Amino acid sequence: MAGQLTHKKVYQDNWGTGAREGYEDLGPARPLRAAQKAPGSPLLRGVGGLGIVGGIFWGVYLLFYGGGMIALQQNHGPMAVVGLGAVCSVLGKYLRV
Repeated sequence: MAGQLTHKKVYQDNWGTGAREGYEDLGPARPLRAAQKAPGSPLLRGVGGLGIVGGIFWGVYLLFYGGGMIALQQNHGPMAVVGLGAVCSVLGKYLRV
């Protein structure tokens, strides 16, 4: 034989079975996986997220301090900002800028 086979380690557990079922002996550490870069534009996704959050805050401000639901229905600005933020976020996911 060109090389000798290494003998498998025999483990002794608390129950006397001598086997480690369900475990893999991988050694002290696993190799790290390469980091994957997210597709799309992080700038557009960030601007879209800020637009969505800003529109929600503006709408809540109008709802509580601007006169209630009537002020929110008359002012379409918060909904437009949330919509533009959503469009920017979706474009940022698929476009590379």
